[in-house]
Amino acid sequence: MKYKICYIDDLYYWISQVINSIPKNIDHDFYYFNRISDIEYQKYDIVILDYYLDKDWLTSETIINKFIWSEIISFSSEQYKNEYMLSKWAKYAVKKLSWVNANNNLESIIKNLLQR
Repeated sequence: MKYKICYIDDLYYWISQVINSIPKNIDHDFYYFNRISDIEYQKYDIVILDYYLDKDWLTSETIINKFIWSEIISFSSEQYKNEYMLSKWAKYAVKKLSWVNANNNLESIIKNLLQR
């Protein structure tokens, strides 16, 4: 099975944490969007979503309903935003880590989701 994994974040800084969290032996297509206007709305297996989408002066609340059939991982550097997203629509939350290229928490969640 080929998985579709989508990452939406206005800043590119943390993309290495996301890419390095996807198991190497998993067949997948990876989609990255940094603007709401560029998003391809389709069924993704996993959507990794930042709260602030500043380039558009909007937040993920404006687009979340487009991904209700996906496993949504909140991926914010602000823990209170992760907690907020969990209370609304995300099933998982992971704090972005500064100055590293790996995120063990994100890797664990993605691995578990893809091995179901």
